[in-house]
Amino acid sequence: MSDSGSMPSDAQADQPAQTGQSDQSNQPKVSIIVPVYKAERFLNDCVGSLVAQSHTNLQIILVDDASPDSCPQLCDEWSAKDDRIITLHLTEGAGASGARNAGLEHADGDYVMFVDSDDLLAPQSVKVCLDTARQHHSDMVIFGKRYIDEDNRPLRDSVIDIDISVVAGSDRYYQQLAELLCHDYLNPPWGKLFSRELVDGLRFETDMVYEEDLLFVLAALERHPNVYALKAPLYGYRHMDSGMATVFRREKSLNVVKANYAKIDFFQDHLDDPDVRRNLSFNVANDIGWVIPMIKRADGISTDLKVQYVMEMTSDNRLRPVMMESLNHSWMTISQKLLIMLNSPWLWKIALR
Repeated sequence: MSDSGSMPSDAQADQPAQTGQSDQSNQPKVSIIVPVYKAERFLNDCVGSLVAQSHTNLQIILVDDASPDSCPQLCDEWSAKDDRIITLHLTEGAGASGARNAGLEHADGDYVMFVDSDDLLAPQSVKVCLDTARQHHSDMVIFGKRYIDEDNRPLRDSVIDIDISVVAGSDRYYQQLAELLCHDYLNPPWGKLFSRELVDGLRFETDMVYEEDLLFVLAALERHPNVYALKAPLYGYRHMDSGMATVFRREKSLNVVKANYAKIDFFQDHLDDPDVRRNLSFNVANDIGWVIPMIKRADGISTDLKVQYVMEMTSDNRLRPVMMESLNHSWMTISQKLLIMLNSPWLWKIALR
């Protein structure tokens, strides 16, 4: 791991030997699934942060998604160095969801985590999560992220203000989950520790390119687990403006509609709670607002199509009423808010040119 200073100082630990471990064999085993594709610049840092975990009873599953660079070789080299690491080579690109599903098929740990191949884990991440899960009887532990740049330097943290214990069956269960949704704590599969039982049989939807991870998490939450959310930024999320997350693909606008339907469905029986509704509507508004600039920047798409793609989201009969409730409080620009309020095709045509 090239720069431990990029992660929280209170999460530092001595690095264990990068070979099979026996000193914690009586401790819970954690399977860490890493989908690998075109990550040769960062893969060694990523895997290095995993083998350096203070909790050593690990199964690290590197899923080479037919990566065209040196990643397949790097994965094999790591497997040869550390007998806790196994490498799966997919013969055809399956995407991140397909790669995670392949990892789930081979995971044999008591708990499961996901880490993206260009990101990092702080040295005590696994231990902190396991201790939290046992102390609070939680089947899902969520933790915050620290944005890092291409050189592992810290940029900013994205965390909640205080730790939150979400107890199944409590009066505030859905209020607290809506709050975590609003703080972007539910969406990604990484930044979480799942009990094996909680995700048993669950798989990622491979036909989605955006928010398929949220659908996976919502499916787990449908099983009503106890959840504990930590404010500690234990996950190092590499922020790059040129990353795939900033590139528009046709499926994204369609997936936004599907994913936000799933959010509304999940909270449907609790929408009379003003806290639930406020946090849900804020998340929906910002989700749609995040995609619109991508559509505007997209190359090779006519303005008419851009208008169509935007209005699929802003005119949707289920999404629009929810989005409008928090539009004024969203992170969108004033001009974008006005455009959504008016929602006129010819105004969008001017704005999206």
